[in-house]
Amino acid sequence: MALHDSTDDEGGDRLSNLPDHVLLLVLARLRDDVRLLARTCVLSKRWRTLPLMLPRLVIGVKSFLPASPDGTLPMRCLRQATSRFADALRFFLDAPAAGQRDIRTLRLVFTLTKHHHHLHEIGRLVSAAVARGEVRELEVVLHTVEETESIRVTPGDAVARGYARRFMRLFRAAPAGVLGSSLRRLALRNLCFRRASDLEGVVAACEALETLHLNYCWPASWSALRIDAPRSRLRELRLRECYVERVDLVRAPELVELCCETWFSESCPVTFAPGAAPSLKRMALVNTAAPGQLSFKLSELLENASPLESLHLDFGTYKIWVQPESRTSLGAAFSKLKEIRVRKIFPDSDISWTMFLLQAAPVLEFLDIHVSHDPLCTGAGDGWEVEDLEWEVPDHFEHHHLRTVKIHGSIDAEDLRFARLVMKCAVNLKLLLLNARITCDNCIAARQLDPSFVLSSFPEDKDGVDAFVRQLKEGIPTSARILVRSVSNEEFEY
Repeated sequence: MALHDSTDDEGGDRLSNLPDHVLLLVLARLRDDVRLLARTCVLSKRWRTLPLMLPRLVIGVKSFLPASPDGTLPMRCLRQATSRFADALRFFLDAPAAGQRDIRTLRLVFTLTKHHHHLHEIGRLVSAAVARGEVRELEVVLHTVEETESIRVTPGDAVARGYARRFMRLFRAAPAGVLGSSLRRLALRNLCFRRASDLEGVVAACEALETLHLNYCWPASWSALRIDAPRSRLRELRLRECYVERVDLVRAPELVELCCETWFSESCPVTFAPGAAPSLKRMALVNTAAPGQLSFKLSELLENASPLESLHLDFGTYKIWVQPESRTSLGAAFSKLKEIRVRKIFPDSDISWTMFLLQAAPVLEFLDIHVSHDPLCTGAGDGWEVEDLEWEVPDHFEHHHLRTVKIHGSIDAEDLRFARLVMKCAVNLKLLLLNARITCDNCIAARQLDPSFVLSSFPEDKDGVDAFVRQLKEGIPTSARILVRSVSNEEFEY
Protein backbone atom coordinates (compact mmCIF):
# COMPACT_ATOMS: atom_id res chain seq x y z
CA MET A 1 0.00 0.00 0.00
CA ALA A 2 1.39 3.39 -1.00
CA LEU A 3 1.52 6.07 1.69
CA HIS A 4 0.32 9.53 0.69
CA ASP A 5 0.88 12.86 2.35
CA SER A 6 -1.48 13.48 5.26
CA THR A 7 -2.67 16.72 3.63
CA ASP A 8 -4.04 15.11 0.45
CA ASP A 9 -7.63 15.58 -0.69
CA GLU A 10 -8.94 12.65 1.30
CA GLY A 11 -7.60 14.08 4.57
CA GLY A 12 -4.86 11.45 5.07
CA ASP A 13 -3.74 8.05 3.81
CA ARG A 14 -5.90 5.03 4.49
CA LEU A 15 -3.39 3.54 6.94
CA SER A 16 -3.40 6.64 9.12
CA ASN A 17 -7.19 6.59 9.20
CA LEU A 18 -7.15 3.34 11.14
CA PRO A 19 -8.01 3.50 14.87
CA ASP A 20 -5.17 4.10 17.33
CA HIS A 21 -5.32 0.60 18.81
CA VAL A 22 -4.84 -0.95 15.35
CA LEU A 23 -1.91 1.32 14.49
CA LEU A 24 -0.32 0.51 17.85
CA LEU A 25 -0.49 -3.20 16.97
CA VAL A 26 1.40 -2.37 13.73
CA LEU A 27 4.02 -0.33 15.58
CA ALA A 28 4.43 -3.03 18.22
CA ARG A 29 6.05 -5.16 15.50
CA LEU A 30 8.78 -2.52 15.25
CA ARG A 31 9.39 -1.98 18.96
CA ASP A 32 12.81 -3.71 18.90
CA ASP A 33 14.06 -1.52 16.02
CA VAL A 34 14.09 1.96 17.51
CA ARG A 35 15.53 3.59 14.38
CA LEU A 36 12.72 2.29 12.17
CA LEU A 37 10.20 3.18 14.85
CA ALA A 38 11.50 6.76 14.96
CA ARG A 39 11.18 7.06 11.18
CA THR A 40 7.45 6.33 11.38
CA CYS A 41 7.02 9.48 13.45
CA VAL A 42 7.69 11.68 10.41
CA LEU A 43 4.92 10.15 8.29
CA SER A 44 2.34 12.63 9.60
CA LYS A 45 1.27 14.54 12.69
CA ARG A 46 -1.03 11.64 13.50
CA TRP A 47 1.93 9.23 13.67
CA ARG A 48 4.15 11.56 15.65
CA THR A 49 2.88 10.61 19.10
CA LEU A 50 1.80 7.01 18.42
CA PRO A 51 5.16 5.41 19.35
CA LEU A 52 4.92 7.21 22.69
CA MET A 53 1.74 5.28 23.43
CA LEU A 54 3.30 1.84 22.95
CA PRO A 55 2.96 -0.31 26.08
CA ARG A 56 6.56 -1.52 25.66
CA LEU A 57 9.45 0.39 24.10
CA VAL A 58 12.95 -1.06 23.60
CA ILE A 59 15.92 1.24 22.97
CA GLY A 60 19.26 -0.52 22.55
CA VAL A 61 22.66 0.85 21.64
CA LYS A 62 23.13 -2.06 19.23
CA SER A 63 20.62 -0.44 16.86
CA PHE A 64 23.16 2.34 16.26
CA LEU A 65 26.25 0.18 15.77
CA PRO A 66 27.47 -0.67 12.26
CA ALA A 67 27.65 -4.30 11.22
CA SER A 68 30.95 -6.04 11.99
CA PRO A 69 31.83 -9.48 10.56
CA ASP A 70 34.08 -10.43 13.53
CA GLY A 71 32.06 -8.65 16.21
CA THR A 72 34.78 -6.10 16.99
CA LEU A 73 34.40 -2.36 16.50
CA PRO A 74 36.68 0.63 17.12
CA MET A 75 35.94 2.76 20.16
CA ARG A 76 34.78 5.71 18.07
CA CYS A 77 31.89 3.58 16.76
CA LEU A 78 30.77 2.85 20.31
CA ARG A 79 31.05 6.53 21.25
CA GLN A 80 28.95 7.52 18.25
CA ALA A 81 26.42 4.78 18.96
CA THR A 82 26.09 5.87 22.61
CA SER A 83 25.59 9.46 21.50
CA ARG A 84 22.85 8.38 19.08
CA PHE A 85 21.33 6.21 21.80
CA ALA A 86 21.06 9.31 24.02
CA ASP A 87 19.56 11.25 21.09
CA ALA A 88 16.94 8.53 20.60
CA LEU A 89 16.13 8.58 24.28
CA ARG A 90 15.76 12.36 24.13
CA PHE A 91 13.47 12.01 21.08
CA PHE A 92 11.15 9.54 22.80
CA LEU A 93 11.25 10.89 26.36
CA ASP A 94 11.91 14.63 26.14
CA ALA A 95 10.06 15.88 23.07
CA PRO A 96 6.74 17.69 23.72
CA ALA A 97 3.97 15.11 23.69
CA ALA A 98 0.93 17.01 24.98
CA GLY A 99 0.13 14.35 27.54
CA GLN A 100 0.27 11.51 24.98
CA ARG A 101 3.33 9.74 26.38
CA ASP A 102 2.30 6.60 28.29
CA ILE A 103 5.00 3.90 28.19
CA ARG A 104 4.22 1.02 30.49
CA THR A 105 7.64 -0.67 30.10
CA LEU A 106 10.83 0.95 28.86
CA ARG A 107 13.75 -1.42 28.21
CA LEU A 108 17.17 0.18 27.86
CA VAL A 109 20.28 -1.69 26.68
CA PHE A 110 23.42 0.42 26.64
CA THR A 111 27.13 0.51 27.42
CA LEU A 112 28.91 2.00 30.44
CA THR A 113 31.32 4.17 28.47
CA LYS A 114 33.84 6.63 29.91
CA HIS A 115 31.82 9.54 28.53
CA HIS A 116 30.08 10.67 31.69
CA HIS A 117 27.99 13.33 29.95
CA HIS A 118 26.18 10.61 27.96
CA LEU A 119 25.48 8.57 31.10
CA HIS A 120 24.38 11.71 32.95
CA GLU A 121 21.99 12.62 30.13
CA ILE A 122 20.57 9.09 30.03
CA GLY A 123 19.96 9.17 33.77
CA ARG A 124 18.38 12.64 33.61
CA LEU A 125 15.99 11.76 30.77
CA VAL A 126 14.83 8.51 32.31
CA SER A 127 14.43 9.92 35.81
CA ALA A 128 12.40 12.86 34.53
CA ALA A 129 10.08 10.65 32.47
CA VAL A 130 9.49 8.33 35.44
CA ALA A 131 8.89 11.28 37.78
CA ARG A 132 6.28 12.69 35.36
CA GLY A 133 4.48 9.32 35.33
CA GLU A 134 5.15 8.84 31.59
CA VAL A 135 7.20 5.66 32.14
CA ARG A 136 5.90 3.18 34.67
CA GLU A 137 8.36 0.28 34.53
CA LEU A 138 12.07 0.16 33.70
CA GLU A 139 14.26 -2.67 32.46
CA VAL A 140 17.99 -1.92 32.28
CA VAL A 141 20.70 -4.10 30.72
CA LEU A 142 24.20 -2.67 31.05
CA HIS A 143 27.07 -3.81 28.86
CA THR A 144 30.78 -3.06 28.99
CA VAL A 145 33.24 -2.10 26.29
CA GLU A 146 35.01 -5.49 26.49
CA GLU A 147 31.95 -7.30 25.20
CA THR A 148 31.49 -8.22 21.54
CA GLU A 149 29.10 -10.47 19.71
CA SER A 150 31.62 -13.29 19.33
CA ILE A 151 33.54 -13.30 22.61
CA ARG A 152 32.94 -12.32 26.21
CA VAL A 153 35.94 -11.12 28.19
CA THR A 154 36.17 -10.66 31.94
CA PRO A 155 38.19 -7.45 32.40
CA GLY A 156 40.87 -7.00 35.02
CA ASP A 157 39.96 -5.62 38.41
CA ALA A 158 40.98 -2.03 37.56
CA VAL A 159 38.79 -1.92 34.46
CA ALA A 160 35.88 -3.61 36.18
CA ARG A 161 36.15 -1.21 39.14
CA GLY A 162 35.81 1.66 36.69
CA TYR A 163 32.60 0.17 35.30
CA ALA A 164 31.23 -0.30 38.81
CA ARG A 165 31.99 3.36 39.67
CA ARG A 166 30.14 4.54 36.57
CA PHE A 167 27.17 2.37 37.42
CA MET A 168 27.05 3.60 41.02
CA ARG A 169 27.24 7.24 39.84
CA LEU A 170 24.38 6.58 37.46
CA PHE A 171 22.38 4.89 40.21
CA ARG A 172 23.02 7.53 42.87
CA ALA A 173 22.27 10.41 40.50
CA ALA A 174 18.67 9.28 40.15
CA PRO A 175 16.24 11.21 42.40
CA ALA A 176 15.28 9.38 45.57
CA GLY A 177 12.60 6.79 44.97
CA VAL A 178 12.59 6.96 41.16
CA LEU A 179 14.48 3.73 40.55
CA GLY A 180 13.07 2.13 43.67
CA SER A 181 9.53 2.47 42.34
CA SER A 182 10.10 1.81 38.62
CA LEU A 183 13.11 -0.47 38.03
CA ARG A 184 11.72 -3.95 37.35
CA ARG A 185 14.63 -5.71 35.64
CA LEU A 186 18.39 -5.15 35.99
CA ALA A 187 21.22 -7.03 34.27
CA LEU A 188 24.84 -6.20 35.12
CA ARG A 189 28.09 -7.59 33.77
CA ASN A 190 31.81 -7.13 34.42
CA LEU A 191 31.51 -4.90 37.48
CA CYS A 192 33.92 -4.98 40.43
CA PHE A 193 32.29 -3.12 43.30
CA ARG A 194 34.41 -1.36 45.91
CA ARG A 195 32.59 -3.34 48.57
CA ALA A 196 29.81 -5.90 48.59
CA SER A 197 27.53 -3.45 50.40
CA ASP A 198 27.38 -1.24 47.27
CA LEU A 199 25.63 -3.96 45.32
CA GLU A 200 23.61 -5.04 48.33
CA GLY A 201 22.38 -1.46 48.72
CA VAL A 202 21.21 -1.35 45.10
CA VAL A 203 19.14 -4.51 45.59
CA ALA A 204 17.64 -3.27 48.85
CA ALA A 205 16.81 0.19 47.44
CA CYS A 206 15.06 -1.07 44.29
CA GLU A 207 11.90 -2.33 45.93
CA ALA A 208 10.10 -2.77 42.58
CA LEU A 209 12.92 -4.94 41.18
CA GLU A 210 11.60 -8.32 40.00
CA THR A 211 14.52 -9.74 38.00
CA LEU A 212 18.24 -9.40 38.77
CA HIS A 213 20.95 -10.96 36.59
CA LEU A 214 24.57 -10.63 37.71
CA ASN A 215 27.28 -11.85 35.33
CA TYR A 216 30.95 -11.58 36.33
CA CYS A 217 30.16 -9.20 39.19
CA TRP A 218 32.11 -9.23 42.44
CA PRO A 219 33.33 -7.09 45.37
CA ALA A 220 36.95 -5.96 45.41
CA SER A 221 37.61 -7.99 48.56
CA TRP A 222 36.68 -11.67 48.88
CA SER A 223 33.43 -11.73 50.84
CA ALA A 224 29.89 -13.05 50.85
CA LEU A 225 27.07 -11.30 49.00
CA ARG A 226 24.03 -10.72 51.25
CA ILE A 227 20.59 -10.39 49.70
CA ASP A 228 18.57 -8.63 52.36
CA ALA A 229 15.58 -6.91 50.77
CA PRO A 230 12.52 -7.40 52.98
CA ARG A 231 10.32 -5.02 50.93
CA SER A 232 11.58 -6.25 47.57
CA ARG A 233 9.46 -7.77 44.81
CA LEU A 234 12.49 -9.73 43.58
CA ARG A 235 11.23 -12.93 41.93
CA GLU A 236 14.20 -14.08 39.85
CA LEU A 237 17.87 -13.99 40.86
CA ARG A 238 20.59 -15.30 38.53
CA LEU A 239 24.29 -15.20 39.31
CA ARG A 240 26.90 -16.35 36.82
CA GLU A 241 30.62 -16.48 37.59
CA CYS A 242 30.32 -13.96 40.42
CA TYR A 243 33.53 -14.08 42.44
CA VAL A 244 32.02 -14.13 45.92
CA GLU A 245 32.60 -16.32 48.94
CA ARG A 246 28.96 -17.37 48.84
CA VAL A 247 25.48 -15.89 48.50
CA ASP A 248 23.64 -15.38 51.80
CA LEU A 249 19.91 -15.07 51.28
CA VAL A 250 18.66 -13.17 54.33
CA ARG A 251 15.30 -11.79 53.21
CA ALA A 252 13.75 -12.05 49.75
CA PRO A 253 10.07 -12.70 50.46
CA GLU A 254 8.87 -12.94 46.83
CA LEU A 255 11.84 -14.81 45.34
CA VAL A 256 10.53 -17.65 43.16
CA GLU A 257 13.56 -18.66 41.06
CA LEU A 258 17.25 -18.84 41.97
CA CYS A 259 20.05 -19.80 39.58
CA CYS A 260 23.74 -20.06 40.53
CA GLU A 261 26.10 -20.82 37.65
CA THR A 262 29.85 -21.35 38.15
CA TRP A 263 30.66 -20.46 41.73
CA PHE A 264 34.02 -20.02 43.46
CA SER A 265 33.16 -21.01 47.01
CA GLU A 266 34.94 -24.05 48.34
CA SER A 267 31.70 -25.88 48.97
CA CYS A 268 28.04 -24.85 49.30
CA PRO A 269 27.46 -21.69 47.18
CA VAL A 270 24.24 -20.46 48.85
CA THR A 271 22.88 -20.24 52.37
CA PHE A 272 19.33 -19.44 53.48
CA ALA A 273 18.42 -17.68 56.68
CA PRO A 274 15.26 -19.08 58.32
CA GLY A 275 12.25 -17.83 56.37
CA ALA A 276 14.48 -15.99 53.87
CA ALA A 277 12.65 -17.02 50.70
CA PRO A 278 9.20 -18.40 51.53
CA SER A 279 8.05 -18.19 47.89
CA LEU A 280 11.01 -20.08 46.37
CA LYS A 281 9.88 -22.77 43.90
CA ARG A 282 12.63 -23.24 41.32
CA MET A 283 16.39 -23.65 41.77
CA ALA A 284 19.18 -24.26 39.26
CA LEU A 285 22.77 -25.10 40.23
CA VAL A 286 25.25 -25.18 37.34
CA ASN A 287 28.95 -25.74 37.95
CA THR A 288 32.00 -27.34 36.39
CA ALA A 289 33.86 -28.06 39.62
CA ALA A 290 37.35 -26.61 39.88
CA PRO A 291 40.18 -28.52 41.59
CA GLY A 292 39.81 -28.10 45.33
CA GLN A 293 36.07 -27.53 45.29
CA LEU A 294 34.34 -29.91 47.67
CA SER A 295 31.09 -31.76 47.23
CA PHE A 296 28.24 -30.96 49.58
CA LYS A 297 24.84 -32.25 50.60
CA LEU A 298 21.76 -30.61 49.18
CA SER A 299 20.23 -30.74 52.65
CA GLU A 300 22.98 -28.35 53.82
CA LEU A 301 22.15 -25.85 51.11
CA LEU A 302 18.37 -26.19 51.53
CA GLU A 303 18.34 -26.40 55.31
CA ASN A 304 16.20 -23.27 55.76
CA ALA A 305 14.73 -23.10 52.24
CA SER A 306 11.07 -23.49 51.39
CA PRO A 307 10.00 -26.70 49.61
CA LEU A 308 11.02 -26.64 45.95
CA GLU A 309 8.87 -27.59 42.97
CA SER A 310 11.64 -27.75 40.35
CA LEU A 311 15.37 -28.55 40.65
CA HIS A 312 18.00 -28.31 37.90
CA LEU A 313 21.54 -29.67 38.44
CA ASP A 314 24.26 -29.31 35.78
CA PHE A 315 27.72 -30.82 36.42
CA GLY A 316 29.53 -29.60 33.31
CA THR A 317 30.72 -33.14 32.47
CA TYR A 318 33.15 -33.24 35.36
CA LYS A 319 32.94 -33.95 39.09
CA ILE A 320 29.58 -34.70 40.70
CA TRP A 321 29.53 -32.09 43.46
CA VAL A 322 26.48 -33.31 45.36
CA GLN A 323 26.59 -36.10 47.90
CA PRO A 324 23.78 -38.69 47.88
CA GLU A 325 21.83 -38.68 51.13
CA SER A 326 18.78 -40.19 52.75
CA ARG A 327 15.26 -38.99 52.10
CA THR A 328 14.86 -38.10 55.76
CA SER A 329 17.53 -35.41 55.34
CA LEU A 330 15.81 -33.91 52.31
CA GLY A 331 12.24 -34.61 53.35
CA ALA A 332 11.06 -31.01 53.92
CA ALA A 333 12.93 -29.42 51.00
CA PHE A 334 11.78 -32.11 48.53
CA SER A 335 8.26 -32.62 49.86
CA LYS A 336 6.67 -30.68 46.94
CA LEU A 337 9.28 -31.36 44.27
CA LYS A 338 7.63 -32.30 40.96
CA GLU A 339 10.41 -31.87 38.40
CA ILE A 340 14.13 -32.75 38.42
CA ARG A 341 16.57 -32.16 35.57
CA VAL A 342 20.14 -33.45 35.82
CA ARG A 343 22.53 -32.33 33.07
CA LYS A 344 26.03 -33.11 31.78
CA ILE A 345 26.94 -36.19 33.76
CA PHE A 346 30.34 -37.59 32.81
CA PRO A 347 30.09 -40.23 30.03
CA ASP A 348 30.25 -43.91 31.01
CA SER A 349 29.20 -43.02 34.58
CA ASP A 350 26.73 -45.13 36.51
CA ILE A 351 23.77 -42.80 37.02
CA SER A 352 22.05 -45.03 39.58
CA TRP A 353 23.15 -42.59 42.30
CA THR A 354 20.43 -40.22 41.07
CA MET A 355 17.89 -42.60 42.63
CA PHE A 356 18.44 -40.81 45.94
CA LEU A 357 16.71 -37.78 44.39
CA LEU A 358 13.76 -39.93 43.41
CA GLN A 359 13.52 -41.51 46.85
CA ALA A 360 13.56 -38.12 48.58
CA ALA A 361 10.83 -36.59 46.37
CA PRO A 362 7.56 -38.43 47.06
CA VAL A 363 5.40 -36.39 44.62
CA LEU A 364 7.96 -36.20 41.79
CA GLU A 365 6.31 -36.46 38.36
CA PHE A 366 9.09 -35.71 35.86
CA LEU A 367 12.74 -36.84 35.81
CA ASP A 368 15.08 -35.79 32.99
CA ILE A 369 18.72 -36.96 32.91
CA HIS A 370 21.37 -36.04 30.35
CA VAL A 371 24.63 -38.00 30.13
CA SER A 372 27.32 -36.28 28.07
CA HIS A 373 28.67 -38.08 25.04
CA ASP A 374 32.24 -39.20 24.43
CA PRO A 375 35.09 -37.21 26.09
CA LEU A 376 36.06 -36.14 22.57
CA CYS A 377 33.31 -33.51 22.73
CA THR A 378 33.24 -32.85 26.45
CA GLY A 379 36.86 -31.88 26.90
CA ALA A 380 37.16 -34.38 29.73
CA GLY A 381 40.16 -36.54 30.38
CA ASP A 382 42.68 -33.72 30.82
CA GLY A 383 43.89 -34.72 34.26
CA TRP A 384 40.47 -34.95 35.85
CA GLU A 385 39.40 -38.00 37.77
CA VAL A 386 35.65 -38.54 37.84
CA GLU A 387 34.50 -41.23 40.25
CA ASP A 388 31.15 -42.99 40.23
CA LEU A 389 28.94 -42.42 43.24
CA GLU A 390 27.31 -45.35 44.96
CA TRP A 391 23.75 -45.58 46.20
CA GLU A 392 21.64 -48.59 47.12
CA VAL A 393 17.89 -48.66 46.58
CA PRO A 394 15.82 -50.77 49.01
CA ASP A 395 14.04 -53.69 47.33
CA HIS A 396 10.66 -52.61 48.68
CA PHE A 397 10.85 -48.98 47.48
CA GLU A 398 7.94 -47.80 45.30
CA HIS A 399 7.17 -44.41 43.81
CA HIS A 400 3.54 -43.66 42.98
CA HIS A 401 3.66 -40.22 41.32
CA LEU A 402 6.49 -40.47 38.77
CA ARG A 403 4.96 -40.35 35.28
CA THR A 404 7.75 -39.41 32.88
CA VAL A 405 11.44 -40.35 32.79
CA LYS A 406 13.78 -39.17 30.02
CA ILE A 407 17.39 -40.27 29.59
CA HIS A 408 19.48 -38.52 26.94
CA GLY A 409 23.00 -38.82 25.61
CA SER A 410 25.56 -41.56 26.04
CA ILE A 411 23.33 -44.49 27.01
CA ASP A 412 25.10 -47.78 27.81
CA ALA A 413 24.74 -50.94 29.92
CA GLU A 414 25.05 -48.97 33.17
CA ASP A 415 22.09 -46.84 32.15
CA LEU A 416 20.11 -50.02 31.39
CA ARG A 417 20.48 -50.89 35.08
CA PHE A 418 19.20 -47.47 36.09
CA ALA A 419 16.26 -47.63 33.67
CA ARG A 420 15.27 -51.01 35.09
CA LEU A 421 15.43 -49.61 38.63
CA VAL A 422 13.12 -46.77 37.63
CA MET A 423 10.65 -49.04 35.85
CA LYS A 424 10.54 -51.33 38.84
CA CYS A 425 10.03 -48.54 41.39
CA ALA A 426 7.75 -46.20 39.44
CA VAL A 427 4.56 -48.23 39.54
CA ASN A 428 2.52 -45.60 37.63
CA LEU A 429 5.12 -44.73 34.99
CA LYS A 430 3.58 -43.57 31.70
CA LEU A 431 6.59 -42.77 29.51
CA LEU A 432 10.24 -43.82 29.43
CA LEU A 433 12.28 -42.03 26.75
CA LEU A 434 15.75 -43.29 25.85
CA ASN A 435 17.32 -40.74 23.52
CA ALA A 436 20.76 -41.79 22.25
CA ARG A 437 20.75 -39.41 19.28
CA ILE A 438 24.11 -37.72 18.72
CA THR A 439 23.79 -33.93 18.63
CA CYS A 440 27.45 -32.96 19.08
CA ASP A 441 28.92 -31.48 15.89
CA ASN A 442 32.45 -32.60 16.85
CA CYS A 443 31.38 -36.22 17.23
CA ILE A 444 29.42 -36.17 13.98
CA ALA A 445 32.38 -34.64 12.13
CA ALA A 446 34.72 -37.29 13.59
CA ARG A 447 32.41 -40.03 12.35
CA GLN A 448 32.33 -38.49 8.87
CA LEU A 449 36.12 -38.42 8.75
CA ASP A 450 36.46 -41.95 10.13
CA PRO A 451 33.44 -44.24 9.63
CA SER A 452 34.98 -46.73 12.08
CA PHE A 453 34.79 -44.17 14.88
CA VAL A 454 32.34 -45.44 17.52
CA LEU A 455 29.94 -42.71 18.51
CA SER A 456 28.07 -44.78 21.09
CA SER A 457 27.70 -48.32 22.36
CA PHE A 458 23.94 -47.96 22.02
CA PRO A 459 22.50 -50.05 19.13
CA GLU A 460 21.80 -48.23 15.89
CA ASP A 461 19.45 -50.63 14.08
CA LYS A 462 16.00 -51.98 15.00
CA ASP A 463 17.22 -55.48 15.84
CA GLY A 464 19.73 -54.08 18.32
CA VAL A 465 17.17 -51.74 19.87
CA ASP A 466 14.64 -54.61 20.13
CA ALA A 467 17.18 -56.69 22.03
CA PHE A 468 17.99 -53.75 24.33
CA VAL A 469 14.31 -53.20 25.16
CA ARG A 470 13.79 -56.92 25.84
CA GLN A 471 16.61 -56.76 28.39
CA LEU A 472 15.08 -53.61 29.81
CA LYS A 473 11.63 -55.09 30.36
CA GLU A 474 12.66 -58.60 31.38
CA GLY A 475 10.87 -59.60 34.57
CA ILE A 476 9.31 -56.17 35.14
CA PRO A 477 5.55 -55.85 34.63
CA THR A 478 4.89 -52.37 33.23
CA SER A 479 2.36 -50.63 31.03
CA ALA A 480 4.67 -47.68 30.41
CA ARG A 481 5.20 -46.50 26.85
CA ILE A 482 8.87 -46.88 25.89
CA LEU A 483 10.18 -44.52 23.23
CA VAL A 484 13.69 -45.03 21.85
CA ARG A 485 15.67 -42.68 19.61
CA SER A 486 18.74 -44.38 18.23
CA VAL A 487 22.16 -42.88 17.53
CA SER A 488 21.10 -42.40 13.90
CA ASN A 489 17.90 -40.61 15.05
CA GLU A 490 15.53 -43.43 14.15
CA GLU A 491 12.57 -43.65 16.48
CA PHE A 492 11.06 -46.86 17.87
CA GLU A 493 8.08 -47.24 20.15
CA TYR A 494 7.24 -50.18 22.43
